[in-house]
Amino acid sequence: MAIITLTTDFGTRDGYVGAMKGVLARRAPGVQLVDLAHDVPRHDIAHGAWVLATAALEFPRGTIHLAVVDPGVGTARRGVIARASGQFFVGPDNGLFGYLDIERAWAIAASRESSPTFHGRDVFAPAAASLARGHDPDTWALGQPVALVGQLPWGTRPAGEGRVIHVDHYGNLITDLPGEEAGEAVAIAGRRLPLARTYEDVAAGELLAYVGSMGTVEVAVREGRADGVLDAPRGTRIVPVAPGGEYR
Repeated sequence: MAIITLTTDFGTRDGYVGAMKGVLARRAPGVQLVDLAHDVPRHDIAHGAWVLATAALEFPRGTIHLAVVDPGVGTARRGVIARASGQFFVGPDNGLFGYLDIERAWAIAASRESSPTFHGRDVFAPAAASLARGHDPDTWALGQPVALVGQLPWGTRPAGEGRVIHVDHYGNLITDLPGEEAGEAVAIAGRRLPLARTYEDVAAGELLAYVGSMGTVEVAVREGRADGVLDAPRGTRIVPVAPGGEYR
């Protein structure tokens, strides 16, 4: 049985998610639908990209991930199907797939009957259903496969440093600095933080840095919120600190 996951900023108080599920159920009967998240902050492409990066690749090969965080719906931005790690990703080419190692991508042809404001229902859900039925994405591609152009606000990670790329539900600052590059301490927002192993290494209310579940450095406050202590919004630089306090 094919699996289709859904990630949106639609919320659940309206019928938008339900309409997409109706299209999927009608066009791909028996498909297994899994909700990843529908409370992505409105129009927050980077947050949606993080949801996909942390959850999608835990699914079996062949899973189809339908993602709609799309403030540019109805504009010239393309709808695409992308393939990464043996899985398919369907949604807008606006940076939503920016954390994935994309192997190939195709543009989706929107039908004349599609609404200019609800591509989740009229463009992306039908494409995901076609994939679930085993159709080759080349059968509805516009011409040749395409290269994705959508980017995240902070672009490519500079060598030797990282940036805050996500603030989670607990107020933890998640960065893209790989743990193996961090050494024994990091500097962020004017603070030097030795790397700890877990929250118990510091007292309640104290800041700490550690290597999180995704293998990158995170900054937290034990039993508190790091985003309330540090002025370090997404995009804030984080760098390794060599012994003696000098930046590498």
